[in-house]
Amino acid sequence: MKSHGRIILAIVVLVVARMVTSSPAIATLANPPPYQPNFPQNLIDLGVTGGRPGLGLPVQATIARIDASHVDNEIVVATQDRTENKLLCASHVYVYKGDGTLRWSASLPQPPGMGASVADLNGDGINDVVVGYGGIAQGCLIDGGVRAFDGVNGAMLWDFATTIGFGSASVYSTPAIGDVNGDGLPEVVFGSLDYCIYMLDHAGQPLWHNTTYPNGECNYQGLYNGQPVYSSPALADLDGDGKLEIVIGSNRTTPTGGLAGYLSVLRSDGGVMNRMPFDEPVYSSPAIADLDNDGMLDIAVGTGDAVINQGYYVRVMRYNPMEPKMSERLTPSWDGNTNGYVTASPAFGDLDGDGILDVVVVAPNGNKDTTEGSTVYAWRGSDGHEFIRRLLCDVDGNRHYLRASPMIADVVGDAAPEIVLTQGSEVVILNANGTYYTDQPTTACDGQPSSTSVTYWATATLNFSPAIGALDPAGGNAIVVAGAVNTNTMSNYGRLFAWAGQNSGYAPWPQFHHDAAHTGLLDNVPPTNPISVTTMPPTSTYSSPQMVSITWGRGGADIGAGLAGYAVAWDHDPMTPSGTQTDVKAGASAFTATLANGTWYAHVRAVDRAGNGAKETLHLGPFLLYSNVIFLPRVARE
Repeated sequence: MKSHGRIILAIVVLVVARMVTSSPAIATLANPPPYQPNFPQNLIDLGVTGGRPGLGLPVQATIARIDASHVDNEIVVATQDRTENKLLCASHVYVYKGDGTLRWSASLPQPPGMGASVADLNGDGINDVVVGYGGIAQGCLIDGGVRAFDGVNGAMLWDFATTIGFGSASVYSTPAIGDVNGDGLPEVVFGSLDYCIYMLDHAGQPLWHNTTYPNGECNYQGLYNGQPVYSSPALADLDGDGKLEIVIGSNRTTPTGGLAGYLSVLRSDGGVMNRMPFDEPVYSSPAIADLDNDGMLDIAVGTGDAVINQGYYVRVMRYNPMEPKMSERLTPSWDGNTNGYVTASPAFGDLDGDGILDVVVVAPNGNKDTTEGSTVYAWRGSDGHEFIRRLLCDVDGNRHYLRASPMIADVVGDAAPEIVLTQGSEVVILNANGTYYTDQPTTACDGQPSSTSVTYWATATLNFSPAIGALDPAGGNAIVVAGAVNTNTMSNYGRLFAWAGQNSGYAPWPQFHHDAAHTGLLDNVPPTNPISVTTMPPTSTYSSPQMVSITWGRGGADIGAGLAGYAVAWDHDPMTPSGTQTDVKAGASAFTATLANGTWYAHVRAVDRAGNGAKETLHLGPFLLYSNVIFLPRVARE
């Protein structure tokens, strides 16, 4: 009897401990990894509730280096204000240092959208913060827009308001930031629920002006889509012309009045290059990479969720810039079937080490608002071969309705990347073959044992995508995620978690839409070198001038992030490989060097904005530079 009593008591203690989710001690029930020092951070009287999780558009924390003079990354997160248990309309953006210190906070007039993007807007070496916002129900206005803040102190740089009159003007779409038009300055691109897609310059001024809209759609400041745009845009130079194309999903109205979707490819001037129709709205944010190693970029996106039993797939499309007709350059490659709607954004990474990127996504099972749980899928990027289909449940055996996007990174140090995602109140890590790394009960899910007893248990509901990155140089990567706490003993509030000591190896997709600027591009395509190169003086010819000029008829090109410039090295070795440090800007058609007497060689290599170098180094020379000497035959033989 006494032993039975002890068992009953232990069960009661365990159940009570699981219920007390407001205490960090919950993690000790399993095998918790250590928190980053001074984390979690409580966002008192603030709830991390932007992005409307019910629509599948969760807020995610962003990891980025704010100041180039500092080596540490910082965390950017947007929240909706609360007082006691009441949601307010006003909101805030926070930037936390890696040691948990608050760098700054700044206000938003309405609840935040899906998340904040980080990039240097004005070329001062400081990364700035850009976030969308917009009202929802509960008495908030439907005003929307995008606001930019100075990354160092949070001072507002500019604010752009979207239009009213075509539904809500809210901006759920996470802005993507990049030099879209090739002018050397970044642009900000996003979609809005006012049926418009916008591109702003670095100072927040709209760059698309269409005065032909009969009813003043988009205030003549954007591209009118005709239906709301939830998807976040991806940016990539699909055709190697030096300008980034914009790839974005959206809703559309069918000829019969139904709701469906588009995947659109837009030029830098807002013109439509390609549009692929879908039988469902495209809430998913597209991801771009070369998935089959053919030197051309592919686009992956999910579908759902307006019509029951439609849109249960991820589609991969190829963009072929060599196709003469622009309208035929975007074609389907393969569809990966799922058990439910796919509103999450796909993630890319080579899970099985075969040199080919794989496509990973999470989707709920069944129809909208199902309680059947969710599944993680992985397909080989080149042909759509499915090799992971794993039903998910948490450490207590509960299944969850998941829409947050997965991440891919080697966080456990086994030389293979893991799939990292959130469900319920924990971060889940799957091994590269889809088996569980973190703890889960085999009898409650799919009968597969986990590799460890580790549990990343949080004292909050984690409806948002994790981010993976180094918060201090010596501590490896951290897993960062924001959650919302709702308990009976305190007001609702937000909480920011960071688990320390993760491996800092291969991390092809470490945060939502790949990077802090949220470009949605994994650029694995090397650029090409310049061609038709001429030199003055000519090579292998003795010359007394000490200046060498190198000119090309056509510069290097890049399909992907765009060309950054050229790495150039001068020495006396004919075959020295160039690095990837750009010495000459992308737009240059020539460069010169003043050299001392001697026999010289130039080594030139094109470099793109993602840091990829051309496959080969262009070696030029020898340049025989000797001043004030008589060229005797003996010297000539040298």
